[in-house]
Amino acid sequence: MPHTAMEKYISSQIKYWQQQKDMVDFVEKKKESLPFVTISREYGCGGFEIAVKTVEIMNSMQKKEPVWAAYDRKLLDNIIKDMGLSSSLLDTLTNNARNQFTNLLQTSFTSFPPQVAVYRKLAETIRLLALNGNVVIVGRAGNVITRDLKHGYHVRLVASPEWRIDTLKEKYNLKRKDAENRMYDKTKQREGFLKEFIKFDPADPCNYHLVINCECHSTEETAKIIIEGMKSKGFLSI
Repeated sequence: MPHTAMEKYISSQIKYWQQQKDMVDFVEKKKESLPFVTISREYGCGGFEIAVKTVEIMNSMQKKEPVWAAYDRKLLDNIIKDMGLSSSLLDTLTNNARNQFTNLLQTSFTSFPPQVAVYRKLAETIRLLALNGNVVIVGRAGNVITRDLKHGYHVRLVASPEWRIDTLKEKYNLKRKDAENRMYDKTKQREGFLKEFIKFDPADPCNYHLVINCECHSTEETAKIIIEGMKSKGFLSI
């Protein structure tokens, strides 16, 4: 299963970050050199499957640590619920980086409405992962939370409604009408929250480095396009 495979990579990442945290030169360097990816997607585009394939390809291409790992809602929620793991993740930062991180969160959430403030722990986790690098973050407003970090590469996945309905119908074994309702309900819920409370339009292509039509490319092709895009921007040297 994709999540089980990612757990192996995640454990390897956190262990590596902990070992390196006291090496100031390494930490300062990785802020500039270790990239991360956020994937925003229209519902039904298979964002996590594409993230997993991207990670698999990049890990097969590079033969050194740290490995890449993909995180979606389920894996992020697991980290948030596991306080020990959350603490381990925070411990990967130097004292200076941790102080900067704390100050940022204290100022970033003061003016947000309660509907957004409840996502503070999610934002903390996503930013910690992004600061360490070599992660692909799927959804969860990852591109909004990390927008100010210079080493991030932001991707948007799109496809026609008909294609996404067919994909959902097959993936979840749904009747066509149920798949259609699910797609529109999830789309309204996701985009409504971002537009109303965070004032961010996820459909605006100017908010991303790359927009890919999944209807025209396979999962592997899409992953390779993302990797090539990162190479062209100088985020990858593999």
